[in-house]
Amino acid sequence: MQTAIRHLEAVRKLVVVSAAVKRDGWYPEVLEGMAQMGPEAAKLMKQTPLNQLYPDADWAALFTKLGNLLKQDYDWSKDVAAIKSPVMLVFADADAVRTAHVMEFFALMGGGQRDAGMDGSGRSTAQLAVLPGMTHYNILSFPTLDALVTKFLDAPGPKDE
Repeated sequence: MQTAIRHLEAVRKLVVVSAAVKRDGWYPEVLEGMAQMGPEAAKLMKQTPLNQLYPDADWAALFTKLGNLLKQDYDWSKDVAAIKSPVMLVFADADAVRTAHVMEFFALMGGGQRDAGMDGSGRSTAQLAVLPGMTHYNILSFPTLDALVTKFLDAPGPKDE
């Protein structure tokens, strides 16, 4: 999202997967978990496959920086609303992002504001996909996610015509 916000002209299309446009878009328990991110949480990395892949990683430093980042408040609503490129928002039906926030995000992109009409001429350039049976933590393993995203990216858009 930040690339599209900072470099509007460079983004032909944007796909956002399971992300909030503002900090309070996350469920409260997710925010609580983010608040716990720090050197203590890094100790759990010793028992993970990631630790085997990156044995020299300074997990405490990484988790401290990540914790500091996750505690910062943000609201990119105005910036996101300025994105004119076609956008596909992808969420899980049991996501860590609040469902009401998903719809707010979609509306910021112009989606869900009116009936598209019989011929679809009233639809926005925004698309929303809610993947069934998935969570924030396993959404990337959805069997047809790649096909869904590829179809969106390959379809002609306003800048292609």
